[in-house]
Amino acid sequence: MGDECIHGFDDGFCATCFPQKEPEQKPTATAPVRGSTRGSARTATASARTASSGAGRAAPALTGRPLTAPPIEVGALRIYHVTHLDNLGRILGAGAIISDAGGANPVVDVAAPAVRAFRRQQAVPGVDATLADYVPFLLTPDALVWDAVRTASPDPRLRDDAVLRPAADHVILVGSVAAARGALTDPGAVIVSDTDAALPGAELAIEWADVERLLRRLVHVDETARLRTAEFLARGEVPLERIALIAVGNDKVRDRVRAALGAVGVRAKVAVYPPWFQPAELELDAV
Repeated sequence: MGDECIHGFDDGFCATCFPQKEPEQKPTATAPVRGSTRGSARTATASARTASSGAGRAAPALTGRPLTAPPIEVGALRIYHVTHLDNLGRILGAGAIISDAGGANPVVDVAAPAVRAFRRQQAVPGVDATLADYVPFLLTPDALVWDAVRTASPDPRLRDDAVLRPAADHVILVGSVAAARGALTDPGAVIVSDTDAALPGAELAIEWADVERLLRRLVHVDETARLRTAEFLARGEVPLERIALIAVGNDKVRDRVRAALGAVGVRAKVAVYPPWFQPAELELDAV
């Protein structure tokens, strides 16, 4: 199996990784202007008036009027589940990413014990479930809690030893909002918080209409920074067939992941994408 596009497409089918070449502009021949100098002056004056008139018509686009933003397809938004490489075997064995309450039992836990305990007793308003009944996802690979691992910075949400391990010892399972939700329509099937859902006082979007509204606001051009603190939660489990790809930090981990996939007969795309596993400043240097 060859390398795949990080966006989840086969080679050659991604407009970002394989942009189409711009068509070459053919030179336009300009017919010589015949006539007297007086005629040429009249023509030049008329052309100037036409250009000025055209500029006046185009001016409203530059006067600060809000441009219509392209519609956001909420279901297509990417979600990211980060886990240690040693936990992948149990995920593959179960055929799904399982919630804490569903018996996830990771080999290498990254969550602080106090955070797990809080999620196990924190009820979701209006739903017969706790936060531990949900599989947590990030809404960006630059989320602050993951960046704490990438930069080896202590974070109260993480175990003390979580930031001592190399970021490349982890894998990122990438899916989409629509895939995680599946065919479920009941309130609380998926929920979103614009901050860590385990923080006291966090407000959760539970009804699907509220989930859509919050996600659209989070990905708005003026709100993208809030994606770094947001959390997407899917109730129960997320089957592996709903995962678009598994991102890893280097070729060595990619080979281990592919061997593990082959051992259980699971076909999944694996992509090496180092920027997601590097501190933000190093990622900028790599671009």
